[in-house]
This record gives sequence, C-alpha cells and structure tokens, in this order.
Amino acid sequence: MAIFKTATLIALLAALANAGHSADPGVGSNPKAEGATDKVTSKTGPNGSEDWLNTGITGGGWKPPYLALEDIYHISLDTFYDGIGSPCKKYDNYFQSAGSKYSIDPVILAVLAMQESSCNADAGGPTPGLMQVSCENYPNGKCTDSIQDNVNAGANYFHGQLKETGGNAIQAFGRYNGWFVAGSGLNQNKGLTEDYPCSSEGRSNGEPQNLDYVHQVLNGWLLGLDVYGDDNWIGTYKCDQKCGDGSKC
Repeated sequence: MAIFKTATLIALLAALANAGHSADPGVGSNPKAEGATDKVTSKTGPNGSEDWLNTGITGGGWKPPYLALEDIYHISLDTFYDGIGSPCKKYDNYFQSAGSKYSIDPVILAVLAMQESSCNADAGGPTPGLMQVSCENYPNGKCTDSIQDNVNAGANYFHGQLKETGGNAIQAFGRYNGWFVAGSGLNQNKGLTEDYPCSSEGRSNGEPQNLDYVHQVLNGWLLGLDVYGDDNWIGTYKCDQKCGDGSKC
C-alpha cells in the first residue's frame, strides 16, 4: 500500500473539503466581466473568472482586462459593517473623509483595510496601519501616527493607481498588492507570471505575490466573504506566502 506523506494527505483532504464550495452574495453576475457567475466558487464569481482576471500570467505576463471602478459589483458599506467588516466600523469616519477627498466609495477603502490589516490600526511593519502603504503616500511623504493620514495615504495610493492605469480598477487592485505589467523592469521586463513569485528575484523582493489576490478581492472581500476565514476556499493557487510547499503563490 502506498503511504502518503503528511503534507500530501493534508493537501488532498483540503482539496476534497473545498470541492463544491460556493457562496451567493446576492448581487447577480457582472455583464462586463468574462466568466462571471451569480455564485462565488474557487475559480469564479460575479466580477469574472480568476483565469480572466489573471489574463497573461501563464504566458508572457499579466495583461489585466478592464473594469472601471464603478463597474465592479460590491456589497453596500452597511452590509459590510454588519458582516465580516465589523472591525472596520469604528473607523468609518476616516473612510468617509478619505473617500470624499479622493472620490472613492468608502466601502472600497474599508475592504482594502480589512484585507490588508484586518482593520487593525496598530498593524506594524514597513507599511504600517490600516492601509499598509508606504510612507511616501502620506502628507509630506512621512508616516505619522494619525489614522486619518493612514487612510488618506491608502486612498491616495489607490487613486494614483487608477489614474496611472487609465481607470482600470482590476489593475489598480492588483498593483495595491505588488502586481505588475510589462515595462516595470521586473521579471525581465515582463508582467507578473505564475513562476515569478517563487523565483529568486521574486523572493528577493519580499513576500511572494498571492496569485489569488485579485480574484479574492473582487469576488471575495468586496462581496462580503471572509477570505482569511470560512471562505478561504476562494482561489486556486492557495499560496500561504511561502514557496517551500510547492505552491506557485
């Protein structure tokens, strides 16, 4: 009888447990998104399939399809706060202020804060606070202890990515997590490819990019699903921010 290694058996059991998982966020399917479905599965959801959102990463590099921010389906701010986003509710005035300043729906900022820091204003690291962006995005280019400055910095960064990408929200969300397209100078000047995160260059640039990120944000967090918790079945790469387990990230 063949004996499975523990890691292999765990992976198999996880795959079986995740098989058939789906969730219906009740928003319908986005007619502007390829492969969109009413229900969220590991591979698709209302804002398009993961293959579509990740266009190019299995070839010459990421070539994000286009969706404007106003075209993306998402739940309301109140619904988010009543569900997985409850830790973010106490910061609502900061999201409202930054959203007004940068013309971004506050729910987008709250979702980014939840995904980046689990809405922990005391989260540390080189990109501290709720929004986890570098200090150059703060007023005067310096980090401060102000929560409003932190949320403004995140909104400023995301707004800048929208502007630089011609309003492409898919690309802007990806860039928030370090995704890149051709011409960035990385990966032999190609866009992000699935073999990049765990390459020597990819690992030298810090934690590997999560290749499920765009799908998890657009078809998970924005639809009120807890990608870090009960809904961690969303995505197909299953990267644990490590490269030693055989995953591509």
